[in-house]
Amino acid sequence: SKYAICCINGTSALHISLKIAGVKSNDEVIVPSLTFIAPVNAIRYNNANPLFIDSDNYFNIDVLKLIKFLDKNTFFKKGFCYNKKTKRRISAIIPVHIWGNGVDIKSLLKACRKRNIKIIEDASESLGTFYKKNYFNIRKHTGTIGDFGCISFNGNKIITSGGGGVIITNSKKAA
Repeated sequence: SKYAICCINGTSALHISLKIAGVKSNDEVIVPSLTFIAPVNAIRYNNANPLFIDSDNYFNIDVLKLIKFLDKNTFFKKGFCYNKKTKRRISAIIPVHIWGNGVDIKSLLKACRKRNIKIIEDASESLGTFYKKNYFNIRKHTGTIGDFGCISFNGNKIITSGGGGVIITNSKKAA
């Protein structure tokens, strides 16, 4: 990524990324059902609501179930995606790359771009994981593909400083 912004921890990186992505009070943010508390806390810190989607066989968000949900249970109005049931705007998604497994980000990108849903990747557990060259024509690391990537350096992570976090992005304006 072109830009890296240091934060106090990974949770604050997620919190700030959601705010910069335009998540408003009462919005919904999609998150996998198998996750850690940090993404859900970051959503709640923005007074938004988590919208849980099942996980796949690799413990990541099940992108096929997500697309099915978006097709059947949402509508698009004035440039934004809304949940038919709650009538809330779905403004973002936090795909969490669990245990080094990369989410099916290519399919996720297509579905989210079509609906103006911002992607904030939680790459805290996948630092060093990359998608093969034939996936994007170049090797890309998890966390570098969505609108924002968030990484934690907490004591239980791959690279640790005892604490801290970082937001990565290619957007100069967002940085």
